[in-house]
Amino acid sequence: MHFICSFFAERKDAELERKDAELAEQAALSKQRDAMLEKHVLKLEEKTDEVEKDSEEMGYGFAELKKLAAELEKHSEEMGTRDLKLERLAAKLEHQTKELEKQHSQFQRHFQNMYLSAGKQKKMVTKLEEHCEWMVRRNVKLEAAAVKVGQQAKESEEQKSELKERHEEMEQTEAVVVETEE
Repeated sequence: MHFICSFFAERKDAELERKDAELAEQAALSKQRDAMLEKHVLKLEEKTDEVEKDSEEMGYGFAELKKLAAELEKHSEEMGTRDLKLERLAAKLEHQTKELEKQHSQFQRHFQNMYLSAGKQKKMVTKLEEHCEWMVRRNVKLEAAAVKVGQQAKESEEQKSELKERHEEMEQTEAVVVETEE
């Protein structure tokens, strides 16, 4: 039974490890995106500087700059949304981990109780086997006594028959003696 408990615990641990790996992968992706955003910000700043120089020199408008700023803001919002999702997944994973630990603890207590119960049942089986052996020995003794009583009863019947025959012979002898006396 302990094997089953271990099996379920290992299975849940594997599931948790898989989810941890997914979270780690998503966190790594988030870091990569942050790095890319920083690169984009640097490029944007460089381009902004260039645009400002060009715009000063050429009177070029800020339309391009506004477009890049909008893209940067969009990327920032996407990263914030992904970070929020990761935080939610981490919280959910933590809750599931606690639930699994609770179930694991309950399984351990249950299997310990079952193990103790099995030990008590083994003792009871041993006592029953000993009692059965005693009953078999007693039955053998009782059978021997029954055979002896049966033999005694047979002998008693034989003696009774003999006594009856003697009694009849004695009655006949008495009858003969009485007849001869008359």
